[in-house]
Amino acid sequence: MNTPTHIVCGACLAQALALSLSRARHSKVHILAVAAGALCAGILSHLLVDLLPHYNWIVYLPWATGLPFHWLIREAVFSLAVAIPAFILARGLRPYVAIGMLGAIYPDVEKVLSFDFHVPDRFILFDWHSTRFSNRTAGLPNAILIGIECLLIAASLLAMWRMRRAATNKGADASASAGEDRVRL
Repeated sequence: MNTPTHIVCGACLAQALALSLSRARHSKVHILAVAAGALCAGILSHLLVDLLPHYNWIVYLPWATGLPFHWLIREAVFSLAVAIPAFILARGLRPYVAIGMLGAIYPDVEKVLSFDFHVPDRFILFDWHSTRFSNRTAGLPNAILIGIECLLIAASLLAMWRMRRAATNKGADASASAGEDRVRL
């Protein structure tokens, strides 16, 4: 999968985790536990999403080819296009979402270190992932694989929006029950 897909899936899982644990006290231990969970959720999402049929189409786009690491530049540009709406949807959970995003790209950081910078395998945690290129197409045409990936991105952003909306409505309900008048949109 391409980096934007990993980023948004990690963000979505981190937001879900942070929201589900938001009722607990906000001690330093709680904050660190949620952050560690967001990091692990991001890594796990990366590894699971890579098991789906996919085609790494962004690296094959023909622009910026004269620049060093041109494929990485393309991945970064597309990743920003996904990360910005994810951060907007995350609101107060942005630190956890950022950690989830970092976890979600970590296995591919290892891949870059392995292939482009020739870091010895003993420093690679996910050898089975990071020392091999993967395009698991399952025999599907590239257009279908790109479409599936775009749908996965859209579904993750929609899930983040729905979680934010539900949390906002829940907060409005709690305020209304406490005697505060709020206008619901």
